[in-house]
Parts: sequence; C-alpha cells; structure tokens
Amino acid sequence: MMKKLLFATLALGAVTLLASHASAVAIHTFDPGGADAELRESAPLDARGGGSEIASRIASGSRNSLIYLKFGVGGLTPADLANTISIQTHIRNSNLSNGRIKDSVDPVNNPNAGFDYYVLDPTLTNANWNEATITPTSAFVDGIGYNFDGNFDTKGSGTPSSPTAGLTFLGTKRFRDLVPPESNLPIGESFNLHLAPGSALHSAIVAAQGTAHQTVSIVMSVNHETSSPNSNWLGFNYLFSPKEWVASQGLPRHWAPSLTIPEPCSFALLGIAGLALVGGRKRG
Repeated sequence: MMKKLLFATLALGAVTLLASHASAVAIHTFDPGGADAELRESAPLDARGGGSEIASRIASGSRNSLIYLKFGVGGLTPADLANTISIQTHIRNSNLSNGRIKDSVDPVNNPNAGFDYYVLDPTLTNANWNEATITPTSAFVDGIGYNFDGNFDTKGSGTPSSPTAGLTFLGTKRFRDLVPPESNLPIGESFNLHLAPGSALHSAIVAAQGTAHQTVSIVMSVNHETSSPNSNWLGFNYLFSPKEWVASQGLPRHWAPSLTIPEPCSFALLGIAGLALVGGRKRG
C-alpha cells in the first residue's frame, strides 16, 4: 500500500508540474518581425496587410488569394528546434459547416476542403516583406513566392509537387481533421499544421537565423481549385484571424497566427508521470 501511495504521489506531482510548466514557446505575428497579410490577385495593387481578415475563397474569376504569415525567429534555440513546431491559426468564420468542409459530390478525389502550406526561402533578397506594402504585383516582381498570371480563378501557389519558385511544400491541413461538425465550427477553433523536427520549416528557420532580418514566412493556399464540383464551396470565404482583428476585438493574444513549440520539460515530466503510474501498476 505504501509503495502504491508513493508512486501515485510521484505521478500526481509530475502531472501537477506538467500543468504548471506546460507553457509553450509561441511566436505570434504580433511580435517583432511578424506580419500577416492576404494577397488577392484580383486586386493586384492593393496592400491588404492591415485588414480584418486573412482568407481565401473558392471562386471563379473574382478572387485568388494567398495568406502570408511572417515570424521573427531569431530567438529560437537548437533545443527549441528539436521539437515539433505547429503553425497555428484560428477560424474567423461563423458559418464553417459540414457542407463547406466535406465534398459529398466527389469524396474520392476531393475528400475535404483545407489548405496547403509552404515556407518561403528566407535567403531571398526581399523575403523580409512589409505587410503595409506587399501586394500580389510587388510579391511577383520581388520573386517572393507569388506567381501573378492575371487569372483570378482560385488556385494554389503551384502544387505540392511543383511549388511556385521560392516556396517549399510543408504539408496539407484539412478542416475535416477537426472534430466532424454537426453544425458550424465555432469562431476561434484552432487550425494547426504540426511539423516534426527536421522538417523544411525547421531548416528554413536555421537559414533565417543566418540572415540580417531573421524572419521566416509561411504561405497558405486553399487546396481546392475553382474546378471543384462541390457548389457549396464556390464563393465561400475560408477566414482566419489576423492580428489586427484580434486586437480590435480584444481577443486573447493566442488567436493571432503563431508558430508554437512545446517546452521540452513538458515531455520529460509527462514521461516521469507515465513511469510512476506504470511502476505503481507493476507493484500493485
């Protein structure tokens, strides 16, 4: 009985420590070096970095948007980079429902709506873009991962197998990976792409730390084009919260786009808790 009590105490202590130390390194677009902007090709001269939304719409002839997120990464350490990094955004829509997420028309080829993620080469000359001035035209001229062709139909930034010059594909996140909604997903629902150590994002951060600006940029593009047969998707805006909207609404800081890295001690303490519980069972 005494041994069981000891192991239970160790487990409880470790879990308590885990709860108190399970903070994460989080770099937001609020932070120095950070920025977020929507580049809308149908408005090629408009800088939209100060707007209340960052979005992409599946539409024909009216809108082709990419979401650009920039983070200052100069303070990240090798220990930080030995962990998974999550690219975190929060849903801004109040009407993101099953019909906007799941393709019932062609579920084999278009199983779910979502976003493809790319990382911009931080060593490019103009990689440290300014959200107050970046436009589709300037991004195209500066060669920072934008392919301006005057076709305003929704399309990705190249394809995962053949990205636009300057970009490296990171992965795809689909809305249906969240808890399947019986009704609308709530505003503020987190939408995260998790990248294990050694990913292209980790490598880009290391490269960025060797530059004068020490920033890394993520490009998000909706992963279904205008040709989708699902009419529920057409003309619909998939919105996320930029830092400007978060600030204007007085929302929690973490609703702004971020790179989030768990603290190594969290995993160590979790291991201690697990060992203690296992030890208690073996001796029970």
